Amino acid sequence: MVKISFGSGGVVLPGWIHVDIDPACKPDMVFDATKTMPFDDGVADFLHSEDFLDQLSLEEGEAFISECRRIIKPDGVMRLLTVDLRRLVNLYVQGNPELLKMWEEGVGIPLRTRTLGEVLNEGMRQCGHRFVYDEETLRAMIEPRGFRVKTVMCNESEHPELRGLDLRQVDSALSMYFECTPY
Repeated sequence: MVKISFGSGGVVLPGWIHVDIDPACKPDMVFDATKTMPFDDGVADFLHSEDFLDQLSLEEGEAFISECRRIIKPDGVMRLLTVDLRRLVNLYVQGNPELLKMWEEGVGIPLRTRTLGEVLNEGMRQCGHRFVYDEETLRAMIEPRGFRVKTVMCNESEHPELRGLDLRQVDSALSMYFECTPY
C-alpha cells in the first residue's frame, strides 16, 4: 500500500512517504509538489495534505491537485485539510476574541497591537498563506481536476488509514477537512 503525505513539514506519519520541498524537514523525498512528481501514474492508495494547499498560489494549487489526480489509484482517497477562509473572515468581522486566542495558543508569534486586524495580517504573512480557500472555491478548483470532494470531520474517516492524522483540531484551528476521490 502506497501512502504519501505532502508538505509534511517534519511531521512523521508512520508508514507514509513524506514529501517536502525543505530538506531541513527531513522528508523521505525532497521535491516541489507543484511540478511533475517522481511517481508513476495511479500508484498511490492514499494521499494526505494538511496546511499545505494554502501555501501555494491558485495556479500552483491547480498544478498540485492535477498531479495528485495523476498519481492516485482509481479507488484511492486524498485527505485534504486547509484553512477555511470563511471561518477566518467571520471571526474577524464578528470581532470574535477566539481568533486572537487561536493565534496566541496555536501560532505563538508575538503581536505588537494584539488586535484582530494584526492577527489577520500576520496570519497571511507569517504563516505563508498564498491562497486561502473557502469551501466553494476549493470545490471549484478541485472538482474539474477529476476529484469528488466530500466534507469530513476532524480525525474521522471511513478509511482506517486516514483516521487520527489531523494535527489541527476544530477548537484550536481554522481548518476545513475533506476527502477527495477520483472520478
